[in-house]
Amino acid sequence: MTNSRFRLPAGAYRRMAFVCVGFGLLILWYSVANRIPVVTIPNPVMPQLNAFDVYVSAGNAVTGEKQIQDAVGSKPTVSYSLEQKQALVRQHEDVVNMLHKGFAYPYLNPPVRSFRTLLPYYKSFRGLARLLLLRGQVRAEKGDWSGATDSYLDAMRIGADIPHGSPLIGALVGINCQSVGRKPMWNAVEHLNAAQSHVVLTRLTNIMQRHLPFADSIQEEKWQGQAALLEIFQGSTKPDSHRSADDSESEALAADSGYYLVWSKKRIMDNYTGYLDASSKLARQPYALHLHAPPVPKDMFNQVIAPVFLNSRLKDVENETQNGLLLVTLALHAFRLEKGHYPKSLTELALATLRKLPDDPFAVQGTFKYFRDSKSYVLYSVGPDGKDDGGTPIDSPKEAVSSIPNSRYTVRQNSVGDVVAGINIQ
Repeated sequence: MTNSRFRLPAGAYRRMAFVCVGFGLLILWYSVANRIPVVTIPNPVMPQLNAFDVYVSAGNAVTGEKQIQDAVGSKPTVSYSLEQKQALVRQHEDVVNMLHKGFAYPYLNPPVRSFRTLLPYYKSFRGLARLLLLRGQVRAEKGDWSGATDSYLDAMRIGADIPHGSPLIGALVGINCQSVGRKPMWNAVEHLNAAQSHVVLTRLTNIMQRHLPFADSIQEEKWQGQAALLEIFQGSTKPDSHRSADDSESEALAADSGYYLVWSKKRIMDNYTGYLDASSKLARQPYALHLHAPPVPKDMFNQVIAPVFLNSRLKDVENETQNGLLLVTLALHAFRLEKGHYPKSLTELALATLRKLPDDPFAVQGTFKYFRDSKSYVLYSVGPDGKDDGGTPIDSPKEAVSSIPNSRYTVRQNSVGDVVAGINIQ
């Protein structure tokens, strides 16, 4: 006889079955969500003779970085005489000779495929650029303007090389090194004769041709980020004193196994890959189209580690613009020395001095704008807003920083006006 006291209520067995099935599905989903995604991350074949290795050796050989910074006027705490500057330059002649040997080799940055990879060489590359700036300043103070521009162009050369094979940080360091060498070039132009101007034109043209498309830097950033995500998912990363706050936050998320119940590892990786691919595609379009940047994925991993490229893309486009304006300025200077006057148009300049006019990177198409005035000329790019303001320079006195000379003329994303050669210098 069945004991009714142990009989389950009607429907209880069904509810228990639902709970068991639900629990099983939850376990199955977690196992799927926690599965390590499969991605293909290429590793390039490195050149046997790589300028990167030479640059690293040269950068490590630079001594007295603080003295060099003070000597070139980068927030100086001590005033240096010409004799003291010359002594610093002589101290590093072997470094410069080593660097020049590296110019004969192709440059490719070793691929960065781990969060744990330290990148101290980028700092030493900036130190090299400042050393070359100091060398140029010493030559200029002695009246050797041709030698000065040669040193400034050396800094621009390493700046153009550094982004090759580098993630985003390398692209930005390269832009900084080019700026270090380019800024004093504006003052040096007027001191060159026609023959010297043509030599500088040729070398600057070659440097500009080494420019790596910004989209390629985003591609390298994608591969670095994918490799880092795999490390995090596999739990192979270890916090240390060199890790960034973003890295530590990512690891904290990775340790929260319940997070993958909401966002699977594959979905996080797909989100990151899709975002970087969309950003790379956008970077191949003209800046002047002002296309909307893809939204950063909403999962917390991507909110922490996915880079935002708007300001970096602006720096890259402005760097190209400044190089192009400097190139045309040099050509105009050579034209005037040879013809006795400035050309009526840039077309006339191209026929006489330049093989090809550079494009205006801020314009959808076409070269820079130019017109003669009563004394000289005005040469300009249409700037970030893509509008021709007739040569009215970007000027934001309210955004000026007292410790940075001429910061009122800094080019920003929301700047209105044109990037005028000789005024909006970066």
